[in-house]
Amino acid sequence: MKRLAVVGTGYVGLVSGTMFACVGNHVTCIDKDPRIVEALRAGRCTIHEPGLEEILRSAVADGALHFATDTAEAVAAADAVFIAVGTPSLESGAYDFQYVEAAAREIGRALTPRRRRFIVLKSTVTPDIYTSVNAILTQETAASGVDFEVLSNPEFLAEGTAVRDFGQPHRIIVGAVSGEAQDFMETLYAPFTKRKPGLLQFTDPRSAIVTKLAANSFLACRVALINEVARYCEAVGADIERVRTGLASDPRIGHLFLYAGPGYGGSCFGKDIRALRESARGHGADLCLIAAIEESNGRHKLHLPQRVERHFGSVAGKTIAVWGLAFKARTDDMRESPSVDAIEYLLERGARVQAHDPRALDRAAERFGDRIVYCRNKYEAVSGAHALVIMTEWDAYKSPDYYELRERLEDGVIFDGRNILDADEVRQAGLVYIAMGRQAEIALQTAPV
Repeated sequence: MKRLAVVGTGYVGLVSGTMFACVGNHVTCIDKDPRIVEALRAGRCTIHEPGLEEILRSAVADGALHFATDTAEAVAAADAVFIAVGTPSLESGAYDFQYVEAAAREIGRALTPRRRRFIVLKSTVTPDIYTSVNAILTQETAASGVDFEVLSNPEFLAEGTAVRDFGQPHRIIVGAVSGEAQDFMETLYAPFTKRKPGLLQFTDPRSAIVTKLAANSFLACRVALINEVARYCEAVGADIERVRTGLASDPRIGHLFLYAGPGYGGSCFGKDIRALRESARGHGADLCLIAAIEESNGRHKLHLPQRVERHFGSVAGKTIAVWGLAFKARTDDMRESPSVDAIEYLLERGARVQAHDPRALDRAAERFGDRIVYCRNKYEAVSGAHALVIMTEWDAYKSPDYYELRERLEDGVIFDGRNILDADEVRQAGLVYIAMGRQAEIALQTAPV
């Protein structure tokens, strides 16, 4: 059993703290907002992550998981302190490290010289902040003589599957200098790795940090590439689904992150790519491909609403139904969601938007206010609309009642931004189907009603 303090209760901090606690460690998660701490103490999750609340409640009931606003008390009793605070983007695209640095200062002041402590960077950072955190801790502990080591342990959690990703990891990367730190982390992660030798990989802290940035950049590159190929398929009359199948059959490529869609979003890919780009520039390394990924995705986010506009000639005065607001299924996160870009594009050109999402309506209201109509039922969103645009791959959208859609849609047009519908079923219902990277529109427009 280890005593841990986790600074930050966002997606990374709360999932990590809860999962460490559920295997028997004593964990205190720290947040400055007393309302968040109060809710978590009562067993109410402050983020939407499938499966997390049940585990959290169990860990709290067992006395393994605690929540506090006082950093000093939690740190003083901890064997290791995880920094899991946010690293938002500056206007330049670089990370804003003010929260990481503030956490490091508080931790440094709270450390006592009873034994060596491990300060673990769980927040997504660049190697520069590793040096900065070391310097801050050295300064804050100069008088007390505390023995500490800063480690890097980047997270590889996907929203919507974070609990599974933590409990059944593909790999765990730890950047540590000393053998003592490696032994500590090996013991800490043993409940999640003992059945799969080789999951825990040790390296130096800076390489661990870059591994995280490189992983997200690589995945984003795959998404951007398949979306560019999808646009090419539309131009030349090819079918992206058949192309994708051919690509995925190559074992060097595989099928993951190889689905055409409206572009990537969320809190990771775009932010991490921009931060990597700016960090590289600061060190005199010009990463051309990295910058191109973000540019490609930014352009692609407008491709679907532009197709809607081209189909109608103008969207002014048209009512467009949007299914899906979160950037992906199984989350309510709308940060950098392609739906935001698409809706803004349509609104700017005079369209009226009626939207549905199983989880993100409240988030959407914070973003759009009264500029769009929010519908609690997916078919309500379609009523009176001239077209339906599918932006998120929620299961609830994968097999709709096509005849219900035909009755409710004014012009009977579906723009499938995720290619999740069955084209034959759409055709049989007499609807016009426009998918990503496919030329189905031509065949379906002549389908019998």
